[in-house]
Formats: sequence, C-alpha cells, structure tokens
Amino acid sequence: MQSIQLGPFTFATSLFAFMVAALLGLFLAAWLDRRRQTRAESVLWRAIILGVLVGRLGFLIQQWEFYQSEPLHWLDLRDGGLMIPAAVTAGWFYVLWRVLRDKAMLPAVSGGLAVGVAAFSLIMVAVGRGGVEPTMPLPEIDLIPMQADFSAPQSLDQYQGKVTVVNLWASWCPPCRREMPAFKQVQSSRSDVNIVFANQGEELGEIQKYLMDESLELGNMWRDPQMKLGQAVRSRGLPTTLFLDEQGRLVDVRAGELSAGTLNDKINKLK
Repeated sequence: MQSIQLGPFTFATSLFAFMVAALLGLFLAAWLDRRRQTRAESVLWRAIILGVLVGRLGFLIQQWEFYQSEPLHWLDLRDGGLMIPAAVTAGWFYVLWRVLRDKAMLPAVSGGLAVGVAAFSLIMVAVGRGGVEPTMPLPEIDLIPMQADFSAPQSLDQYQGKVTVVNLWASWCPPCRREMPAFKQVQSSRSDVNIVFANQGEELGEIQKYLMDESLELGNMWRDPQMKLGQAVRSRGLPTTLFLDEQGRLVDVRAGELSAGTLNDKINKLK
C-alpha cells in the first residue's frame, strides 16, 4: 500500500507512519517522565522540530533552482521535501546533547525513541502487505492519445529507455491542479526523463477545456478512461505519481501532491 486515505485526506505511507510513531513516542516519554518531571517530552518535541527544519533547509539548498522564485513554498512541508540524513543527524545530536547535560531524562527519552522507531517500522511493514512490489513490470494498459481525431490506444512501452514519471490526475482534483505547474517546470528542464500525464476517467472535452483555461502546454498527455493504471497500482486517491526505470518497471509510487523540487529529487534518486 503506497498511501493511506482518511476521509478526504490522502497521506503518503511514510508520512502517516512518521506522524503516528512520533505521537506514540511522545506519549510514552511523557508517561515515563510523570514522576521525575525532567521534561523529556519537550526534548523530543524540540528534536523533531529541529530535525524537520534542518532537513528542510538542506533540501531547499539541494533543490534551490526550483524554490528560489517561490519563497512562500520554503516552509510548505506538504510536498515531503526533506533531506532525511541531515534531519536525523540534527535530531539525534540534540537529544544526545540534552541527555548528557541531564542524565535523569535518559530512561524517558530512550523509551520514547525506541517506541517511535518500533512503531514506524511496524506500520511500514504492515501497510506494505498486499501493496505493489518495489520493482515490478506494469501490465499492458492501453492509453488514448489526446488528439480528438486519433483514438488508437497505445501503451507506456514506447517510453522505455529513459526514466519515466507518470502522473495520474483529473481536472476536478484540487491538488492535481496545484501540482501541474511543477510538473510542467520539470518537464521543460529535464529532457533526460519522460514526464507523462495520464488523465483518469474524464472526457476529452473536459480535459481540453481545463488545459486551455489554465494555459497549460504539456507534452505526453494521455487519457485513461477506464482508470486502469490507477487500479493496477492500487491507487486510492489522486494525484498519484508512478516512477518507472529505464526498462519500464515500476520502482516507486507517490501518493499526494508533489512540488517541482520533490519531483526533481525523486528523479535524481532513480538516475
């Protein structure tokens, strides 16, 4: 399972697991610390906040070309853009520093951390059962070209030879609409990658009207009237983005909105 849906909200599995693990770890630290009152819970809170800020800063520096003109997006963590090694290192060093200063908080802090790590691992294993294999060939799925006078179906096999990103979207989906400029930006700046769009279930006229209204000129636009791609990867919401290697095998699935920086970072990790 690549995403978890709670009501109208869709979370990437890793983000959901992190949130649950953090809450459990903080709760246990507060419970273990109820007698000593060493403020272990606040230490873990600050470690999490520091780690997120340092990880975000590292990611912004790494993907600066996509963020320099959009300062309002610097602190928008919805795209999940973090430099994980920097975040973990900053958090651990802060915890270590505080524990060395006050060893009385060691039991509560270590207990909270242990539960958090264990919860994250268990959730990732549990939700992974029945999901898409890490690397798998996509089934033969016919897509319809966008041209009104040409409806002969074709498959994604034509894109083999390059890393390929397939965005599953619909014009009625607000996060799909928000991320379209980001995909356009990456498509125009990376000729070494195929950026492909597969509209899910909409009529040709609806799609064309949306693209015209938004003045979006995008290459590799296709229709998936039966939403077979989404069914094949067990997508539970839109947008969903598929990452295929040069042999056309599915290597990653991302549920939820992507920024240009996050999209570029995930592509770099596949190259």
